[in-house]
Amino acid sequence: MRKTKMTMRRSGATEIDHSLNKAAREAVKAAIEADHAVDPLFRPEVSRLVSAYASAAKRHGPLIERAIGDCLESAGCTVFRNLGVPVTQGALELAESHEYAMTATRQIRFVDGKIASFVDIDILAIDEEREVAWALSIKRGGGATETKKRRAIERDLMALRLNLASYLRQQGYSRVTTAHACVVDYLGSAGFSKAITLTREKIDDTFGLPIMASIDAMTQAMKAALDAELARLLAPVVRGMERPVLPKRSDALVRPTPFGLHAHSRRRREGVPAKPPMSGRPFDSLSTEESEQ
Repeated sequence: MRKTKMTMRRSGATEIDHSLNKAAREAVKAAIEADHAVDPLFRPEVSRLVSAYASAAKRHGPLIERAIGDCLESAGCTVFRNLGVPVTQGALELAESHEYAMTATRQIRFVDGKIASFVDIDILAIDEEREVAWALSIKRGGGATETKKRRAIERDLMALRLNLASYLRQQGYSRVTTAHACVVDYLGSAGFSKAITLTREKIDDTFGLPIMASIDAMTQAMKAALDAELARLLAPVVRGMERPVLPKRSDALVRPTPFGLHAHSRRRREGVPAKPPMSGRPFDSLSTEESEQ
């Protein structure tokens, strides 16, 4: 992937950080105030704590996406967000073939009448000055993506990489000569192919911008807001742990034995006892009249 150097306007960078940090605090407030269902696996107060943190983590992902888009826009790129970009049948077929590895940098002419599907993209950034475009699918990357979904995204992005430059030129961005389609994996655990993945360590170098500084500042603002609420969220959890839990069965039901309270467990481990031998007269328990019948 060709490296380019761009410059963010200083005022733009400051405005981005301020706006992102404010959005991070609002996201934490929304996560805590949301009406979460009580998970029967946990105590109600624990369920609320777990749900609030899980909700905050989900809200972190869109803020990562926003940070990347805002930084690219501030550097002078034309940025589109959350759109479907068309790919042709020929590009999809090549992406699914064994020949793709040898033709990954090839461009296939986009033909409007041969659209096979639309690829969902989080950010499309076009830098005509540097004659390059990026189509980005952005993942927080806290866990592996389900296999079927991951393979479909990889195929779509590989196909889009073949068509994108031609498509953008037909849309009026005539100076675009190179196009990339990538997954941005912020935490690095989404599980996508390395060939199409940008981890957090590669983001700044790829775009030539201090994007990670904005993402990290936003993340710290979000963490600080969560930490400020932690004591309030933990208080009912601690109180719940201090309350004694009454047993469902009375302790009186557990009777001591000569071998201790848990002798029943040891007896079970001895296996099935041998069947007692039968007496020589198996019908001794029957009366004489019943035997005659």
